[in-house]
Amino acid sequence: MKILVLGGTQFSGRAFVEHAAAAGHEVTVLHRSKEDPGLPTGVRRLVGDRDPDIGGGLEQIQALIDGGERFDAAVDMCGYVPRVVRASALMLKEAVDQYVFISTISVYDREGVDSLDEDSKLIELDDPSVEEVTGETYGGLKVLCERVLNEVVGGKLCTVRPGVIAGPNDPTDRFTWWTRVLTNESAVVFPKEPAGLTQFIDARDLAGFFLTCIEQKTTGVFNATGPEDGLQSIDFVHRARAALGSTTELLEMEHEWLTEHGVEMWAGLPAVLPKNGQTMHRVSSDRALSAGLVRRPLEETTVDTRAWDVARGEPELKAGLDLEKLRGVCAAANG
Repeated sequence: MKILVLGGTQFSGRAFVEHAAAAGHEVTVLHRSKEDPGLPTGVRRLVGDRDPDIGGGLEQIQALIDGGERFDAAVDMCGYVPRVVRASALMLKEAVDQYVFISTISVYDREGVDSLDEDSKLIELDDPSVEEVTGETYGGLKVLCERVLNEVVGGKLCTVRPGVIAGPNDPTDRFTWWTRVLTNESAVVFPKEPAGLTQFIDARDLAGFFLTCIEQKTTGVFNATGPEDGLQSIDFVHRARAALGSTTELLEMEHEWLTEHGVEMWAGLPAVLPKNGQTMHRVSSDRALSAGLVRRPLEETTVDTRAWDVARGEPELKAGLDLEKLRGVCAAANG
């Protein structure tokens, strides 16, 4: 199959390109960086910005189409602004058999609900003309992108809404923070029960699902979370600790104590949500599982992420509690 990927050099996009190439598909990637991203041999690279107001990326794809090329599928890994997504969709709507759009569970309005599925209410931006992607606009912009694609490509659309993505090559370091702390630190703090649930999806499992949808010509909307339903946060940490052969002491402290000592759920302890924010980790992936999503054990994601972090030289982490601060908090917890 011939597959066009918009984005595809980072994290889940890279995982998909590698997965599709390994499966023998003919992959073309449009990306912005002029540096060689080290994609698999045989992957065709087009370098340019997909935003028609900035660069000539779409012109390169249009030249291929004008030359008679068609694609079995386009995979949109980097669609954040409706105007830009519309430009891509209008160009590709007659040149692709399927359009796979990577959205997010951040599209959901979580106010007043305990759990989410694909039919849950979506959020609305106060200003739909905004194009700056921030924590406040990200989900709403993705909602608008989905609507544009439904309008332009219609029945060709497969929309995947991942939760937190984990695994090797993670640029956020959220999951990586735990693998490093549980390997290198003597102790880590954790909220006493109820600590709630944890959900994340391995980027490689997400890539596998994208390819399954393409090969089976699946359309519709699918949440993609994991690694299993109802995973308790405390069980996640204990199992990750065991998988790493860790001797890190787990100091379970009252929620109020952690707050008093400057430890925020999620920002300080990634993958752990505050008591009043659990809906984000109560997202159903039943529809995706029925459509072929396969989720690997959290232990495998943990071990592989740790190996990748070591291989890259363990740079300063971008997420989680600063490690010096963590040591001070642990010292206070130990009295």
